[in-house]
Amino acid sequence: MQALGRVLAWLVAASTMIGAAAVMLMMLQIVADVALKNLFNWPIPATSLIVSHYYMVTVAYLPVALSEKLNGHISVEVIFRQFSARWQKLVIGVVWLVSATVAGGIAHRLWFEALKKMPGEANVFASGLKLFHWPLYFVRPVGFGLFGAGPTVQVAAVSLGQLGKSFGRHGFPLPGRAGPGVSSR
Repeated sequence: MQALGRVLAWLVAASTMIGAAAVMLMMLQIVADVALKNLFNWPIPATSLIVSHYYMVTVAYLPVALSEKLNGHISVEVIFRQFSARWQKLVIGVVWLVSATVAGGIAHRLWFEALKKMPGEANVFASGLKLFHWPLYFVRPVGFGLFGAGPTVQVAAVSLGQLGKSFGRHGFPLPGRAGPGVSSR
């Protein structure tokens, strides 16, 4: 289980790094476009389409699993803090199951949508350029798949008696280990 958690943590880190690289490339392209347009009246063709169809999709969907790994989702804990540690773990388990199911369902649906958009189905023409953006349809199911894999691994670990153990220094937290929103009573 710990090896699976480490692999998942590595995949989440890799997807986050790709998202960060997309932000950097997007900034460089926009700055270059503005500079070239204003200094030499020579803009980079199709910058707005490249930014919206390539960079923004990558930035928005690939790193989404990082919030699951860091337990950084928005939560309302008005009643939750009043529960005993046992009930808190039960509620977290139910939330993990629901999260995994919803994210997995979304990833499944988006995967088949991406297959439909394979070559020839999703192209954009701008400034005389033909931009193939069908590969980016696969970014969304990968992002949601990683997002759903986190709670799935956590539920599996709890079910196998790994309660309270972590998946290494960079792994996903489990109940029993204090973290944001989880009392260690």
